[in-house]
Amino acid sequence: CVKKVGDVELTFRLSPGSAPSEKPLTLQLLSSMPISNVQIRLEGRDMFMGVIPVNVKQTDEMTYIGQLVYGSCSSGYMVWRGFVSFSVNGETKTAVFDFLADDNG
Repeated sequence: CVKKVGDVELTFRLSPGSAPSEKPLTLQLLSSMPISNVQIRLEGRDMFMGVIPVNVKQTDEMTYIGQLVYGSCSSGYMVWRGFVSFSVNGETKTAVFDFLADDNG
C-alpha cells in the first residue's frame, strides 16, 4: 500500500503478503523523505479486536521495520487498519492503511 501525506510518500508492506492471522509478520515502512517519531498501531476496521502497537526499529532515516502478530476473526473476513503517525519538518502527520488478513487472492 502507498499513501501520500503532504510531500511524504509512505509505503506500507507486510511479509508474508497474504497477512496470515496468528502468525509472525514483518512490517516495513518506507518513506520518500526522512521522517522521525514513527509510531504504528493496528486496529480492526469493522470490528473491535483491541489495539495492537507495533514496535518499529529505524534501519535508516527513511526505513522502519517491526514485527507483529494479530488474532484471527471467526467471520473469516477481517480488515485491519494500520495507523502510522510520524514527524516531518517538526510537524506531526498521520496516514491510514487498510489491509485484508488471510488474503489468499
